[in-house]
Amino acid sequence: MDASEAGGGERRNIDRSETRSESEPLAFGDRDSDDLDGATELYLLDRYADGDGTVRVQLLGWERDGDRVRVDYALPTGERLRDRYRWPTAGRYDESDFLALVRGLGYPPGAADLVAGEFARARNENGRWRLVTGRQSRDGRDAAEDDAGDATGSDAADAIGRSGLRGRVRRAGPMGTGSAAVALFLLAVGVPASVATATGGLTTAATALGGGLFVAALATLGLAIASTA
Repeated sequence: MDASEAGGGERRNIDRSETRSESEPLAFGDRDSDDLDGATELYLLDRYADGDGTVRVQLLGWERDGDRVRVDYALPTGERLRDRYRWPTAGRYDESDFLALVRGLGYPPGAADLVAGEFARARNENGRWRLVTGRQSRDGRDAAEDDAGDATGSDAADAIGRSGLRGRVRRAGPMGTGSAAVALFLLAVGVPASVATATGGLTTAATALGGGLFVAALATLGLAIASTA
């Protein structure tokens, strides 16, 4: 039996075992992702894709850890993942991604312990899976999930902004960012010098401008170094 036949057999077994009963849990977490070949993994991710860029996942449970809450879940392939959120703040439950996830599954906050085994959605962005909590922002759009598992609300927006900046820096490349840093260094020296030559001395505005350009040059150089990491 060749690899394609073996993969097909495994997929047929998956079909039979997962269509026996609509009410029977599919137990994604019981699968061993290391035992799946590449074709079967692709098949499972496609089978449980929702058509909007998300994939169905199964929640395995959650645990509070101080001011954080860890939510464990499994992909259809059996790969186990974990997202972290801030613990809900009293009086600000509408800003909690964790409670948005719980409510989206049909449970009130007091029944959050019952979500284990339920199915949610996750999206892969920049190589990282994140649960889709469904929390809405003030303008009606989906609010950003807790980036890096540690941000909520305005913290999440700041984290996404930093992530977008890192992406732009990486696209520019270390050479482009480094060239920008050199140009800023030259401006930091050249602009005050030109003003001093034209006016017969340094002015406060020219000095401040030179200092600002120098700081920008240092920041750009730091980004250039970071983009190589």
